[in-house]
Order: sequence, then structure tokens, then C-alpha cells
Amino acid sequence: MSLQVKMSSHLVWGIIRNNNAFLMKKRNISKPFSTNKPRQGTVKRTMKSGPRRSLYKLKRLLNANKYRTDLTKAALRRASAVLRSQKPLPPKKQKAKKTE
Repeated sequence: MSLQVKMSSHLVWGIIRNNNAFLMKKRNISKPFSTNKPRQGTVKRTMKSGPRRSLYKLKRLLNANKYRTDLTKAALRRASAVLRSQKPLPPKKQKAKKTE
């Protein structure tokens, strides 16, 4: 259930008038948010060491780049799942056939 509050248009304009997008363009103020495309924001790193070392390197990389601390643990879990999926499965044991 959403709460809707009615305000006069004069009051709304008084609140947002200095931050109107058209006025900001007129004053040559850059956009207050990033316009980078998601693809440009991604970083690819190849880690050739073992899985445990790779997780340690990833954690250091995230901390060095001041990645959001609340998302760091989720990123490490995701990387761990990727490493786990790349691990070869153990060979299945074949059952002995019954001889009659």
C-alpha cells in the first residue's frame, strides 16, 4: 500500500527548482550520477594460482578498491561457487556385475 501525499505544484517547484535537470545543464553542472555503462564498469582479472590463493587475492583486491563492504562477502561466495564448479568431479565407482 503506497502513501500518496498531495502538495501544490508551487511547493513542489520550490523544493526542486535548484536541482532541475534543465537548469543544471544551463549552468554546465555535470550529472550527479554516473552515466557509465555496466560493461565499462566491470573489471576482468585472471588468477592462475590455486583456488584458496585466488580467493585471498580477490578479497585484497576488493578491499584495495574500496568495494562496498556489504557486498564483499557476497562476491567472495560467488567466486567460491565458481571455483567449486570448475573443480573436476571424482570418478564414479562402477558396480560389480552379478555373475550367475
